[in-house]
Amino acid sequence: MHWFQKGTVFGLLLLAVVIGLGGAIGAELFHVLIHTSTSLFYGYDGSLTFLETLTAIPWWQRVLIPTVGGLLVGLIFTWAKVSEAEGEGVPEVMEALAHRKGTIRPIVAPVKIITAAITLGSGGSAGREGPVIQIGSTIGSSVAQFFKVQPMDRMLLLAAGAAAGIAGTFGAPLAGILFTIEILRHKLRIKTVLIVAVAAFVSHFLSIVLFDNSGLRFSADTRFLYSVESVVIVGIVAFVAAIAAILFSKSLSVSKLLGAKAPLPHVFKPAVGGFLVGVIGLLVPYIHEPATYPLMVDTISITDLSLTVVMLILSIKIIATGITLGSGGSGGVFAPLLLVGALVGTVIIKLVAILGLTVSGTPIIILGMAAVFAAAAQAPLTAAIIVFEITSGYTLLPALLFVCFVTVLISKKTKHKSIYALPS
Repeated sequence: MHWFQKGTVFGLLLLAVVIGLGGAIGAELFHVLIHTSTSLFYGYDGSLTFLETLTAIPWWQRVLIPTVGGLLVGLIFTWAKVSEAEGEGVPEVMEALAHRKGTIRPIVAPVKIITAAITLGSGGSAGREGPVIQIGSTIGSSVAQFFKVQPMDRMLLLAAGAAAGIAGTFGAPLAGILFTIEILRHKLRIKTVLIVAVAAFVSHFLSIVLFDNSGLRFSADTRFLYSVESVVIVGIVAFVAAIAAILFSKSLSVSKLLGAKAPLPHVFKPAVGGFLVGVIGLLVPYIHEPATYPLMVDTISITDLSLTVVMLILSIKIIATGITLGSGGSGGVFAPLLLVGALVGTVIIKLVAILGLTVSGTPIIILGMAAVFAAAAQAPLTAAIIVFEITSGYTLLPALLFVCFVTVLISKKTKHKSIYALPS
């Protein structure tokens, strides 16, 4: 026990392995519960696509399901009295680092897993990254509290848990490491990188070995022809992505403010948000979380949509995500930001085509995904590397780094802050 309490590197490495195991298990449990929730709410069994399953049920059920999901989430939060499990998850982790020296109550993890699985499985417009980061961070903090490590080491193990959650869910251990540096603001030290890296790679390895889960993977053509013309188009992607990210952040901020001021009992707010998302989903079913990743993965489907439809989905997705999270739903912003980025790339492809120019479609879509997340999170390295890891886009990596840094520089000119710094 003294190895852990004294903060020896050997002791912390052992705890990092434990946290990596916990991160893998937590990520898998969350993944299974989302699928179970989707199956229970929509009868989705994988024989049809989610959109085919969704459109086959009556319209009133499509409105009722997210409403009931929101009500369940509100009831759980009211019963459990775990306010820090509400919202996206990342701002709450940052608050624990800034004000509680890395202390998170262990109960946060199960409450977050259940409420986020219900929100996403019932069709809420949110993502998985915020919850898995908070779940992993809770595991890291709980391990540190159990072994009574020093406050500074407890903060480090919390960060290791966050990286383990990202690695286990998305199969992106490098992005998990960079996340702790760019977003959680841990100082770049050998000890920090070592402990965080061990937790991330153990989580990724065990997710593959124990659960046959290599994470999120896009099988897309990432070959990119570097030329003067393509660099100009990438610059346009960066500019438009910065605008989209700012609009997304503003929408979320306004939605949270309206949600907080709404004259309703707190327990019913997620249900109202679910009802509104259900109504919007009758017009644009792509906004529901179970439809988000399939649409991004199938880039051919996106490019086959008309420019008007793409613009409609882009606008409505931003609004719907604000409603889900602003009303008290539990989920993250990574998946919605990726979809917005994919749609931004698609808009640019179509506009360039109108001008008579040709450009490789899939790489521009992937660059848009990375750029929007980079600008919103103010984390260019994390954005570039996580998209690189989930697409295996080796030839695209220089363009990913370029577009992410440029779009962050553009967004900074407007004094835009990280979406994770928004008040929850």
